[in-house]
This record gives sequence, structure tokens and C-alpha cells, in this order.
Amino acid sequence: MRILVNNIKSTNSTLLVRQLKRIRSFPVDVWGTDISAAGHIASSNFVDRYFQAPNINNEKEYLQFINELSDKHKIDYLFVSTDKEVRFLNRHKDEITIPFDNCPSDTINIFQDKLEANRSIEKMGIKVPTIYDSLFGKDKVIFRKRCSVSSQGIYIVDLSKASHIENHFHTDWFAQKYETGTTYVVDIFADKNGSPKLILPRKSLEKQMGSAFRSQIVKHDKLIQICKQIYSKYRIPGLSNVEFIENDSGIYFIEINLRIGGSASEGMIASFNYVEQYLDHFVNGANLESLEYYMNCVAWDSIVSRYYDEVLFNASLDS
Repeated sequence: MRILVNNIKSTNSTLLVRQLKRIRSFPVDVWGTDISAAGHIASSNFVDRYFQAPNINNEKEYLQFINELSDKHKIDYLFVSTDKEVRFLNRHKDEITIPFDNCPSDTINIFQDKLEANRSIEKMGIKVPTIYDSLFGKDKVIFRKRCSVSSQGIYIVDLSKASHIENHFHTDWFAQKYETGTTYVVDIFADKNGSPKLILPRKSLEKQMGSAFRSQIVKHDKLIQICKQIYSKYRIPGLSNVEFIENDSGIYFIEINLRIGGSASEGMIASFNYVEQYLDHFVNGANLESLEYYMNCVAWDSIVSRYYDEVLFNASLDS
């Protein structure tokens, strides 16, 4: 099975490459692309074949590159791993010649817009941080860019203390009450129909550079039920993740990412490499076990910490 992972310098794609290389129940060749030359990013040394790609922002050239790669090398499956790729494939789904799985267009349109996502989730009776139309008399607020990635597009300010603030009063930004508390990221593995087969909450214990660095895998029943409620309406297939904040006032929805999380490896270490089950189901058509079955495969309350390693690429030795 020949699998393509793009933008492999990203944390999400690096995780995918690592988990794909660990599959043993069927043969997998992992091919990767990125805009950098081979050796200039660590993950180019981990894939079976690497290709330098045009920037995805140049959509016409990138589309041609992907399709030529597929036609020439017979790629079996494209594993979607980044937010930009989710949106790109949604726009060009009828032109891509490599098989892939993505969310329905209407679901993508909702959750790529953080304001629309919060409003939609709030209508379901799930708490979200208060969305402000006016900031008069407010204290600490968070400005969020409506279409942004991870921790980018965020500006936090205490209006009661700041002598001046950045100008984010634009239609592509919105303001919410700044909620503090315990951060949870819930990794979701769902079947082709968007029915969850694994709901894996991770309690953030430490962050570095905006990403979870140390987490605890917790069986948080309320979070699991909220995720079931969300996914019963928005049938999101494959791998995704949902972020929440919990404090004395309750549990607040923050966002959904329609792709694998960059820290999902923390949950896999405490459970199993469900990337294998994903491929077997989405590519080979294998049936999946029940949610209850996979939830019993988790080492609940485990604490997982991450570390970073270095990779050397010596072009002179390689030649």
C-alpha cells in the first residue's frame, strides 16, 4: 500500500509518518512531500520516498504536481494531515486523482470558521466562551481570527489594565470572554460514516510552543458525552480532535480540528496505533470494532510526556 503524506515538516504529518512506519499487519510504503529540499526537514529522512513540492498556496501548480505524482507512481491513498490541505482538497475534490477521505463540504465550511463553529455548537446547548458584540465594561478578552491554525490568530488583552490594544476590530476577527481552566484535547477516531470508534480525552499538564508537551489520558465521562453529541450531528469521518476548557463554571467548547492532532501520539502511546485501523478500514474496507471495544484498549490515567530529537542529513555521504 503506497501512502502519500504532504507537508511533512508539520507536527501532524511527522506524527503520521512515524505511525505509518510502525504498521506491521500489512505492507505500507510512506511517500512524503514538502516545499523544502530533501534533508532540510527531519521527516524527509523517515519516508520511503521524498519529493519536493510547490507551495500549496499556488493551487494550480500544486494540484498538477499531486495528480502527476499519482498518475506516475500509482499512489493508493492520500492521508490528509493539515488544515490547509483539508480546505484545498475540499475546493478541488473533483479534480484530485488520488483517493482520500475528507469531511462533507458543509461541515468544513462551519468548522474552518471559528466564529461559525462556536455559534453552531452553542445552538446545540453546549457552552462556548461568551461571544462579545460590544466590549464596553469587559475585562479580559480573547480576539480570535475566524480562519486560523492552532494557536495562531489569537490576541489576549485585559481591557481593564491595558493602556492601548491592537486593532482587531475587523470582520475576520471576533472577541470572546477569556476563559481560564484546565485544557482538554479529545482525539476522535471515527469510521467512514462519522461514527466515533475511539474518544480519547487528554488533559494538558504542560505546553511548549502552543502544543501539548505533557498530558494525562483521562476517561472524562462528560467530555466523552459532549463529543458523542457533537459527532451525532456532524458526522466527521476519520481522525479529528476537539478542544475544551473546564473550570468551575462548566465545560467550554473551543474548537474542532478536522485532521489528526499534532499531539495525538500521546494518546496512541497510551492505547494503540489506530492509524493502522484507520487505513485498514478506509483503504482496505475492513470492518471496525465497537466504540466500547476500543475504549477498553486505553491505559486510562497514564501520563505521557514528549521529547524532541535531532536528525542529521549529510548530502556528501548520501551521494
